[in-house]
Amino acid sequence: MSPRKPGFNASDTGARLEATFRDGEWSELRWAGEPLSLSPMALGLHYGQSIFEGFKALKQDDGSIAVFRPADHLARFGRTAARMCMPAPPEAALIAGVRDLVRERADLVPDAPGFLYLRPLMFSDEPGLAPVPSAEFHLLLAALPVDPLFRQDGVRLTTVPEHVRAAPGGTGACKCAGNYAAAMAGTRRAQDLGHDEVLWLDAVERRWVEETGSMNVMYVRDGRLCTPPLGGTILPGITRDTLLRLADALDLDAGESPLAIDEDWSQVSEVFSSGTAAGTTHIRSVTHAGEVLFERDRPGPVATAIGTAYEDLLRGRRDDPEGWRMGV
Repeated sequence: MSPRKPGFNASDTGARLEATFRDGEWSELRWAGEPLSLSPMALGLHYGQSIFEGFKALKQDDGSIAVFRPADHLARFGRTAARMCMPAPPEAALIAGVRDLVRERADLVPDAPGFLYLRPLMFSDEPGLAPVPSAEFHLLLAALPVDPLFRQDGVRLTTVPEHVRAAPGGTGACKCAGNYAAAMAGTRRAQDLGHDEVLWLDAVERRWVEETGSMNVMYVRDGRLCTPPLGGTILPGITRDTLLRLADALDLDAGESPLAIDEDWSQVSEVFSSGTAAGTTHIRSVTHAGEVLFERDRPGPVATAIGTAYEDLLRGRRDDPEGWRMGV
């Protein structure tokens, strides 16, 4: 079987807000009226000062629209900016901009299971050649209607130990462009082997499960819902955090726990992944060194229960004691 490509496709709707950082200050966030213009010598193109986030606006069952955990996503955006020697994004202005953008373009929000993907992007647009932190930046907030990242029948994973995604002390916990470009060779290798995605192992021992190409990993072992500990090389996923906190509300035993690729997987009964674009995605199989360590055709009971609770929370069918749904 050939690997299935993600369905996360979108075209530019022209719905975006923009701001610039000049002389140490951000301009007002404004509606973009012209195509983006950029010098070919922009430092962001040459040296990689480019970061992004992604969160979503969804139709609620009562017909309203809500944005899920925007403040938490923008806080992570700020942490990524600090790591990449970039200015702190104007979070309050972005929150107001999210409301304005979604209200103005509510027509773009698709019916379930689709959603409006909100993509903040910041990059250096200062022209130059010196490999030093830039002093000028461009910020935009785009709105794109999309379908879920993967098909609901799940994906097949394989390790590719000759490649690593992130090393200790690096940028593995950041949503920066270079992380994704560097991971593409490993993903392509996994697909060449007939799988859908790569299952990344740690960079030091090439033994410990970390995450997939675009999602955090969760698994059930001996009846407990687990996910690998963060430690700086794994993206601190907002969906990952949501599921762990939902597990407590569902009285599920859950927490961080390391998982070695060479240990006995017979006690692993479910594997799934979590991400903003992917939601909860069933993992059909896990392969390492040509050996299938885990295989399951359908989502298990824990993944089904927590996945349903997550979707109910997103769509307004479940109480929101944390205030994660921001109405627009």
